[in-house]
Amino acid sequence: MGFLVKHHKNVIDNLTTKDSLSYADVKQRLMDIDTSDTRDDTALFASKPSGNKKKGKKPVRNSDSSSPKSKACTWCKKHNPGKSEGHTWNECFRLQKLNKEKKEKEKDEEANSTMETKVRTKSFYFDTACTSHMTPYAGRLLNYSKCSGFVKSSSQESMEIEGKGDVIMECVLRDGSVSSFRVCDVLHVPMLGHPLISWRKLCTKGYTEFGEGDFISINKGTQVMFEAVFDGNLFKIPEISHSAHITYNFWHQALGHLAPSSMDKAINLYSDANIPAKPKDFICSSCVKSKMIRNSRPSTSRKDRNKLDLVHSDLSGPVPVPSYGNSLYYITLIDDATRVAWVRFMKQKSETTKIIKDFVTEMEHQHHKSPKAF
Repeated sequence: MGFLVKHHKNVIDNLTTKDSLSYADVKQRLMDIDTSDTRDDTALFASKPSGNKKKGKKPVRNSDSSSPKSKACTWCKKHNPGKSEGHTWNECFRLQKLNKEKKEKEKDEEANSTMETKVRTKSFYFDTACTSHMTPYAGRLLNYSKCSGFVKSSSQESMEIEGKGDVIMECVLRDGSVSSFRVCDVLHVPMLGHPLISWRKLCTKGYTEFGEGDFISINKGTQVMFEAVFDGNLFKIPEISHSAHITYNFWHQALGHLAPSSMDKAINLYSDANIPAKPKDFICSSCVKSKMIRNSRPSTSRKDRNKLDLVHSDLSGPVPVPSYGNSLYYITLIDDATRVAWVRFMKQKSETTKIIKDFVTEMEHQHHKSPKAF
């Protein structure tokens, strides 16, 4: 059958029913049958048989557009050369895994990051012409109280006053330090365009002004209270950004170190509270320490002492705020045997010797016994 170069279709004929059938008859009948082109997409092709080819193996078809080998992933072609065949980008497990990791990372970063609620939108400006401190933002005012009245702008426009209060300013100086001070009697004027600090008000309270180039420095004595920088129109007072930092750790502490499982319930129940999700690496050191178990320390053996045999004393000061008697130092005297304590206040550190002598005299009069050792 070597003359059959082309592939023939399935032959259905009655040749086998003939009694006298010769080779010439079969050849002529097959030559008369229409042949199919091997270049057709659905035709079979001959493959070179291998030595270990199993009997009855199905022939291999030509690849077409629907076969896995013809698919190519554009993402793998760019990021994983040589591994792009056999799938498309929307079937790529590597891309799906990468997207899943990105979502988890963004969720974790969102949980660790702070959700900021801006307290103010504009900084104060230093004005030498305005008669009072004023701001359009009521949220910046402390000790807010209602009041009425009107102020006029440079264009003679009347603006209503709705209240007044105090403002805590934390100004950034040129050397990078931060100066914090309170500005009192700041008017709340909602129609005002910018918050203003009045020089006329400051100069009546002992503040001094010093100008150099585009900078104005406001001092009280030798201390720089704030500096204003010329921004092209007015002198702006740089302030540090104030935000309300609300993290998962903040909510955990605010709710009394609530357990993470209960925090998850709170997130579902109070969705409007904007409680962030729990970070993967969240650890509360206070909770860990409170759950630690340790053995009680053994009691130390010491010699029995009588009252006033040994008195422990400790001198402390100066404290930043003086007491009602203008004292800046204090000394504690503790009896080792009875643990009774005495506290004496001093205006100066040099009064320590007199305090101890008076204490010894007091013990002699009250208990008829002097302290043996300090």
